[in-house]
Amino acid sequence: MPSYQQLRADRAAVEQAATHLRHLAITAASAGLEHKELAFALALILDELARHLSGLDGELRESVVEACRRMAGE
Repeated sequence: MPSYQQLRADRAAVEQAATHLRHLAITAASAGLEHKELAFALALILDELARHLSGLDGELRESVVEACRRMAGE
């Protein structure tokens, strides 16, 4: 089981990715992006994953966090 500090850091990474997706969708919408609702939908999924991160299987949690860190440019 990860430490409380690690879970907080992981949750922050997932939340940051969701925020990044929303920002990109808003920015791209002004440039005429089609299907921006898909970016918002993915951001909502990430929000839910962040809320329930401690309940995920360890390998799944690590995969989600790593993908979110890459998505947010870390």
